Amino acid sequence: MGTLNKELQCLFEHAVGKLPKYDDEDSWREACRKAFGAVARASNCCSAAGITWADLYNYFSKEVEGGASAKAVDALFKSLDRSCNGYVSLQEFTEVVLQRLSTIREEKELEARLAERVPRIHVVPGSNRLNFLVGTEAFRVQVVTRPWVRSLGGVWAEMDSDRDGRVGIADLRRYFTRTQPGLLPFLTSIFRAIEGKHRTGTVTFQQFLKALYPEASAADLRTLQAMSADPASKAAAAADAAANDKLLAEIKGVFLVFDDDHSGELDQEEFISAMELTGHTKEEAEGMFRILNTDRNGSVSWDGFCSWYTSSYSRFMEDAQRRVLAESEEAPLGYS
Repeated sequence: MGTLNKELQCLFEHAVGKLPKYDDEDSWREACRKAFGAVARASNCCSAAGITWADLYNYFSKEVEGGASAKAVDALFKSLDRSCNGYVSLQEFTEVVLQRLSTIREEKELEARLAERVPRIHVVPGSNRLNFLVGTEAFRVQVVTRPWVRSLGGVWAEMDSDRDGRVGIADLRRYFTRTQPGLLPFLTSIFRAIEGKHRTGTVTFQQFLKALYPEASAADLRTLQAMSADPASKAAAAADAAANDKLLAEIKGVFLVFDDDHSGELDQEEFISAMELTGHTKEEAEGMFRILNTDRNGSVSWDGFCSWYTSSYSRFMEDAQRRVLAESEEAPLGYS
């Protein structure tokens, strides 16, 4: 449920049942009243006085199968107790829930705008920073890492014993007999699926990739084929370049969504939001902004970002990841 965290969602599902639509505010107010009342009744307390941390924990312990940890209930209660007086009123409870639903609506509206700007279905190399958006409404991303594609290249090389760049059903049978004999009854169907409508009796590596990734464009397939090459080869370098070009195009799409006035620039808040949406942490985004906002005018232009990205982005990310690793090694064990 997006910004309604797991415990809050669990509370509503248990106390209310079927949840209202996100934009039905009146129904959500009624759902809040029911959920709040259920917590109060579980502890036999007066709902008018508000519910306490103990009441909330008691509800999860008694009424919800599996319950919730004290730490999870603590985090939920703190988010609900806006007045910090140890009690949550029905009004506070309702305001927090409606605010979170408003955030969900805003995110869905933004995703709809992004869907118009950014390719919805494509294959991206595993280094792409948009991988975290797999499965969202705005993106339908298939993550393909270089090691995986290289392993596919190794499988292909094993099947293509005569190195003519084509594999027939006999080659496929020989490979499956050794590695996955359980698939032999389906061998003809598998081969026909890879072969497609062109009944030549043999298939290429590109056809093999296309069968695995049917939504891949011709450019995607070329990138994947290059990714299977030796890392020191020109083809591998070309694959990296193609991956960077694709990522840059997608980031530009995000820039355009946030740049409502078409000024070609984003202020600090817009820039950080855009970078978070493309998979960066807030700290990384703030670091980028400090570097890019050289004239201290409070904004970053697309041209300035593009120039920095092509020259310094990789080094910046390597340094950021190195800092994270160093901090994790220094952090003491136990709760943070």
